[in-house]
Amino acid sequence: MPKPLSVSSTTMRLRHIEVFHAVMQAGSLSGAASLLNISQPAASKMLAQAEHSLGVALFKRLPSGLKPTPEAMLLFQETKTLHASLDRVRHLARNLASHPGGMLRIGCIPSLGLSLVPRAVAAFTRLCPEVSINIRTENQQTLSALLLAQEIDIGIAFEPAAMAGIAIEELGRARAVLFGAGSDWPAKAPVHLRELDLSKWISLDSMDPLGSIVNATLAGFDESGRVPMIQVKTYYLARALVESGIGFTIIDEYTAQSAADTFAVRQLEPALSVGVCMMTSMSHAGTQGLKVFVEQLEKQLARIQSLQASELRAQAT
Repeated sequence: MPKPLSVSSTTMRLRHIEVFHAVMQAGSLSGAASLLNISQPAASKMLAQAEHSLGVALFKRLPSGLKPTPEAMLLFQETKTLHASLDRVRHLARNLASHPGGMLRIGCIPSLGLSLVPRAVAAFTRLCPEVSINIRTENQQTLSALLLAQEIDIGIAFEPAAMAGIAIEELGRARAVLFGAGSDWPAKAPVHLRELDLSKWISLDSMDPLGSIVNATLAGFDESGRVPMIQVKTYYLARALVESGIGFTIIDEYTAQSAADTFAVRQLEPALSVGVCMMTSMSHAGTQGLKVFVEQLEKQLARIQSLQASELRAQAT
């Protein structure tokens, strides 16, 4: 069995590693040369130099082409990690050079991109009309990667997982609400979890922050151990399935509020909520514009929560 190879312990030059990695990706010297924008003889020469520096044959030369040796497969695992790191460095360098001080780059999960974030952006533009804004919606893991590469200035998500280099701060809470056909719950009063028919439940993945809260709470009211009718990974798919006439779901209030009026949105007993958090890079000092935007986010969340409290008081009377 071949011994594990470590790129850091070899005398291979970075250019040799690039050629090797390109050959593994393209499957041929001609393909690697095209990827690197060099001639095929140059690629062949550098690959031979790489093998010489290692003292190990990385490919078998066959009439059908190059076949990676077991040592090459081990080395490829290392170079994939190295190239991913180099790509992040290139992205970071490009953003450091081109990022103007008058731009605010916002990333958020899709659920917050249809309601909360647009409201905060509208308020921000009235205060800072000279700042241009770039907004993108991504999942939480992608937002973290974008922050580390300094491709966005702030990420907004539901209770993101901790990650080295990322600062996380809760700005407010988002309610979990019941979403289904209006005929299922004719009254507008809150619905208790024990009243739900879980055979019609469309659940969120337990790895999702809100899904974890909802699933754990429902398990406490259902001793039969029934599994949901359908399990999905995104809030919008859960909502779309309900809109197609399938069951009910429990999702965040922002996703539910953007649905058609023909569907019912009901409060839950007991009330459930998930934290709305901002993520920022620990290595990147926030601009004044970013601070103003965060203030507007907090104000919008406070306004929404105030309206919710008023609704609950009205239902109680």
